[in-house]
Amino acid sequence: MESLANCDDSFFSAIHDRQNEIKPVAPVIAGHQHHAWFKVPSADNGTLWFTQPLLDSNLTILGYYLQTSNLEALNMGKYYYWGFILKESPEIVMTQLNHLSWSRADDEYYSQALIKDPGEHDWKKNPAAVGSIAPAKGSTEKLLMLSKSGNQTKLLCSIQGDVPPELLYTVRPDLAEEKRP
Repeated sequence: MESLANCDDSFFSAIHDRQNEIKPVAPVIAGHQHHAWFKVPSADNGTLWFTQPLLDSNLTILGYYLQTSNLEALNMGKYYYWGFILKESPEIVMTQLNHLSWSRADDEYYSQALIKDPGEHDWKKNPAAVGSIAPAKGSTEKLLMLSKSGNQTKLLCSIQGDVPPELLYTVRPDLAEEKRP
């Protein structure tokens, strides 16, 4: 769970490190450079339900969620989401991940909001992150999101806005590997 909270390639390294534990409940693809990822039904969107729950940080992981949205026609950029579907409520998840600072926007919570402006090399804190509002034109935002989804909770990372491939692939190495010949 900690590696997901970083919203970077350490999540895919953690899957690689735990793939022997994960493979009995979900299909995992091992890639290059010490990364692995879940094989979802569709490359861009889908939910992979585990055959039995996994426990991590005292939270019950029921499945993996993946979604890509292209909102460039609306000048909002691209949105890439990935993360877990959990049994526990958002309030319990926040209690278990209490080292993170959570903010509320509408019916969602977010943490770890970072932004990278055009020409900048490093991510910086984004105190202006607000749910359902696109990042400033030309910038890239990433954050950890928490929301209720039916009887479950989604804990998702998002990278969104102007997301050049070279930046996307550093955060989501699974997408870079899918592009390999």
